[in-house]
Amino acid sequence: METIVKMSCGACSPQVHDDAFAVRRAVFMEEQGYENEFEPIDEDSSCIHVVLYAGKELAGCARVFPEELERTLNPGMPQSPACSLDAGVKQGETYIMGRVAVMPAMRRRGLARELVRASERAAREAGARPIKLHAQEYIRDLYAAEGYEQISEVDYEDEGQPHLWMAKRL
Repeated sequence: METIVKMSCGACSPQVHDDAFAVRRAVFMEEQGYENEFEPIDEDSSCIHVVLYAGKELAGCARVFPEELERTLNPGMPQSPACSLDAGVKQGETYIMGRVAVMPAMRRRGLARELVRASERAAREAGARPIKLHAQEYIRDLYAAEGYEQISEVDYEDEGQPHLWMAKRL
């Protein structure tokens, strides 16, 4: 099955933006029960939304953005811890990947891995050197297989769900 990746900054492309939100609503709110899924970060021009289509079907999404954006716009959200990958990195070069989600009917096809790789490319092209993520604990092995290392213990800061911070040098 052919896959297509589309990217958009903030709300630059209404279709990409709306499709990313549709995936997040279906996976995080309806399936997993999260209450607060949408944030001001999503509208910022430095937030890159990545949407994956399998054939013509909406399959998944992710987003990447500069770490400072979260510290500024979402100070109450979990903040990434310092780690060895931060050495020599200038302000604005650390990116956060998040909201990686695949529609239930599209799972077990390697699409999450494809989303992670596309998100890394987008972050690298935007100037990222390390990329960090606050992963749900159950999906840690996916990120580890893509070269991410765990940089924190498990926490319950994101709506009480077990998460952990991971990072990778790009």
